[in-house]
Amino acid sequence: ELILRLKQICNFDPLTDESAKADHLCAKLEEIAASGKKAIIFSQYVVTLEKLFTRLSGIGAVQYHGKVRPRIREQVLHQFCEDPSTHVILMSYGAGSVGLNLQVAEYVFLFDRWWNPAVEDQAINRAHRIGVAGPVTVTRFLAQATIEERIDEILEQKREIFESIFSPQGSGPKNMGLSQQEIFGLFSLHSPQGPISGAA
Repeated sequence: ELILRLKQICNFDPLTDESAKADHLCAKLEEIAASGKKAIIFSQYVVTLEKLFTRLSGIGAVQYHGKVRPRIREQVLHQFCEDPSTHVILMSYGAGSVGLNLQVAEYVFLFDRWWNPAVEDQAINRAHRIGVAGPVTVTRFLAQATIEERIDEILEQKREIFESIFSPQGSGPKNMGLSQQEIFGLFSLHSPQGPISGAA
């Protein structure tokens, strides 16, 4: 719970709703919209997506996450793909991780980091499909000198380990989440004796 709250603070100040990340993202998206291109924004928090949606209402944005009713989702995807005035789709990692093909997007922004780099790769693959017309630019947001930076270091280590032992048969490690020791290490604390079931 503490880690989740600290990660959310990296997105928006809980008292003022100010956000250096959001300011930078909005400036980028204005340029993208002005050039007639499209972008996907990913976050693990619906509240973050809703705050971004409010800021982006002037440049044609839609939302696709757990709070969007299933019967509306198909309309949202159609609008994003077919409407030239809709330039941004705001997606949660869970809702956008499997089965969607959004090749119309040339930009992908990961507004916050997921625990598992493989989930981020799946999200990126919504736009970066075989047959996509042009390159896809991926930007990961990271608040410096915060818990996000420490998590990023651990995730990059895990990615390197995975890639070093990955084989065509898919025999690489299945659990790429954070271990108990790594979670406590985020706060420079020693892990207590005895394992905790599961990982973050």
